[in-house]
Amino acid sequence: MALTIVGSPRSRTLRVLWAAEELGLAYHHVPLAFDDPALKSPEFLRVNAAGAIPAIVDDGFALAESLAINLYLAKKYGSHGEAALYPASAQAEAEAWRWTLWAQAHLEPWLQGDALLAPALAALGDHPRAWIARQLCVLEDALRARGWLLGERFTIADLNVAAVLSPSRWARIDLEPAPHASAWLARCYGRPAARAVRQRFAAYEDPPRAKPAPNG
Repeated sequence: MALTIVGSPRSRTLRVLWAAEELGLAYHHVPLAFDDPALKSPEFLRVNAAGAIPAIVDDGFALAESLAINLYLAKKYGSHGEAALYPASAQAEAEAWRWTLWAQAHLEPWLQGDALLAPALAALGDHPRAWIARQLCVLEDALRARGWLLGERFTIADLNVAAVLSPSRWARIDLEPAPHASAWLARCYGRPAARAVRQRFAAYEDPPRAKPAPNG
């Protein structure tokens, strides 16, 4: 196996690094920041035509988008055994996709702290907060009767949704009305793989980049 993960751990790449840790995968990490000029190079654009991180190359197969990468890695490397990260049945697989898409579509747009979106979110007033509260009710209802999103064990569905609800994000929202979701998040981030990855990259800073050479 030859897996390369491209992207700074200070970005959504951390989700992919967490999944790789859960799966026990060996990988080569290329910690490019979101604005690194290398992302616009012909070599990287062949990996991800959008010129964005994260991206992976796995035995020659290139893939972008953090949550899609996690689904792929979990299915390829984590489909077997009692603690399989990827669900076995078609129905449970569809549920994993459903929760992943739900998190990306209904939570992430309102939670992300991207500076470019800050003016637009501010212009919406209290609407984002109200929307997040409604979505947390959806999550709370799902977790009220079971420990994990797909049943009685942690799966890639939990990892992907918890990754969208990262600690820096859920510190900014009110989780008091959602005690089951709050406890679930604590369990997700208390997992050995989650703790190991966050500890490993806790002090990480994006490396300085060479300045472009002056013309002439």
